[in-house]
Order: sequence, then C-alpha cells, then structure tokens
Amino acid sequence: MIVNFIDLRSRPYRWSSVLAVVESAAKDNAADDSDKVEFGIGVEIDYAERDGISVREAVLWADRLDGMVTLYLYDRDDSETE
Repeated sequence: MIVNFIDLRSRPYRWSSVLAVVESAAKDNAADDSDKVEFGIGVEIDYAERDGISVREAVLWADRLDGMVTLYLYDRDDSETE
C-alpha cells in the first residue's frame, strides 16, 4: 500500500515511461515531522524497482505490494527514452 509518493522527475509531464522505485515507508520514520510507520509481522518490501513503466502502472504496482511503501518516480535515462 502506498503511503507516500515522491516525484523526483525533472520532466514531470513524461508519464509513459518512468523509473519507479519503492522502499519501505518505515525508512521515512527518521525524517523530521514524519508520520511513523509500525513494522508489521510478515513480508515487507525493503526495496524494489521497475523501469520503463507508465506512471499509472507504477501506482497500481506499488499499491498492490504488501506493507506500507513510499513510491519514488524518476526520469529514465535519456538514451533509453528516445
């Protein structure tokens, strides 16, 4: 389940092919003024990525994962998108 979304793209209108990264939202506990995530029992995602998917696919993928995650979006390498 996505609990936080961080868009780090310098080209925010490119939506058809991005790099999507998810990390456990528990890693955000160290940030100032963050909501705290309790570690659950069972499998939780530490880190995963998918390259070359759309923003919509990234959101659907991240939301289906077990545990609470932060979704990061990045631009793909220019040599791969042209």
